[in-house]
Amino acid sequence: MRTVHFEIPTMTRLHKQLEVCNSVKKLNVVNITTESGRAAVTFQDTLLKVDIIKAIEEAGYIVKY
Repeated sequence: MRTVHFEIPTMTRLHKQLEVCNSVKKLNVVNITTESGRAAVTFQDTLLKVDIIKAIEEAGYIVKY
């Protein structure tokens, strides 16, 4: 298991954070926490970081990595 931190500059409001959480949770991650412009995702080693980035981008947000 590992935790990766993402910068998501356009995710500033609570409803946007919820959109990102809901999108990423579909990947069966262990945990996700968000704050304005940032997210920390804990996931099993079988999941790829690129899959999480893709889920965030498909929700309509830009990820800096």
